[in-house]
Amino acid sequence: MTDRILEIGQAGLESTDQRVKKLMDNMVGAQIPGYRKSEAVVRGFPLELESASQKLSPVKPQTEGSFYSNVPGALVKTGNQLDLALTGDGYFVLNGPWGEGLTRDGRFQIDKDGRLLTVAGNFPVMGKNGPIVITPSSVVEFTQEGEVKVDGVVVDSLRVVQPESADTLEPVSGNFFKRKDAKAVLSEIENPRVIQGYVESSNVSIIDGMMEMLLEQRLYNLNAKIITTRDASLAKAMELGRPTQ
Repeated sequence: MTDRILEIGQAGLESTDQRVKKLMDNMVGAQIPGYRKSEAVVRGFPLELESASQKLSPVKPQTEGSFYSNVPGALVKTGNQLDLALTGDGYFVLNGPWGEGLTRDGRFQIDKDGRLLTVAGNFPVMGKNGPIVITPSSVVEFTQEGEVKVDGVVVDSLRVVQPESADTLEPVSGNFFKRKDAKAVLSEIENPRVIQGYVESSNVSIIDGMMEMLLEQRLYNLNAKIITTRDASLAKAMELGRPTQ
């Protein structure tokens, strides 16, 4: 029979480990434009207590998935004519190997064929007429409404979409997302707010991340102490239960 206290302590170590991994990912992604902070979702105590009262499971933390914060990051001026930021809702649309992708990372570049690509991953950026193509060495302007002007002539408009809810997206990486279900609705934003020469920074705070890391270390040590204390108690009980010579 599994000891409940040891099981709870082990579950605590595992959930803490998952949260620390998320924190490490966030710290690494803190310098990536458009990166979204992620957190491990741990099943709440009230639900665990209810399950325990019905003898479905012991009261222990359980990691159920990940949550990505949609709080926008600060805008950073770069002066690059191919850097774009969205000041309102929505995501840029790109064409990835998995299909249609979404991102807030507005760092773009033009390849030798004139295709507008993401700097991270080299994925084609989508306009309302398909992949955006720009004549190399031309003067490029992106209006606040998302129109793409090449040498003063409008050639296309950026596709900017908004999912019906954040729950309909799943991460490909910290700054690229895709739909969980192909049937999930993406609404076209007809009048997006696009700013040329800026990028949106990550929404990760390094200082907050360091403080959270210290807290997780304390929780880890507490769960480890629960296990060692329980193990010592069981060993002592086994010793007392042995027959004397």
